[in-house]
Amino acid sequence: MTSKKPATSGFIPPHLVPHANDGFTVPARIFELEPGTRIRAFRDDTLCHAGTITELLPEMSLLWIFDEQSRTRKIIETKEFTVVAKTAPSDTNAALKEQP
Repeated sequence: MTSKKPATSGFIPPHLVPHANDGFTVPARIFELEPGTRIRAFRDDTLCHAGTITELLPEMSLLWIFDEQSRTRKIIETKEFTVVAKTAPSDTNAALKEQP
């Protein structure tokens, strides 16, 4: 008998695990993003774009990034990609680092 893992919001697809380990959330919601956030965009388990958000148009599921590889501005249609975003360090961790 095989047991299936229940689908939960905390499930991370195997190809995205390394990105979760270096501080990227899975998946990012466009309404939670803002300019300056670092993202990675995947299609079919392949990293297609990575960079910093320069502009957002959440109503149309669009964001623009400065792509790290091509060094150009790219438009990302978030309905076509799985987007993961770099999480900000928590205030607790920042406070601990500042203490002597």
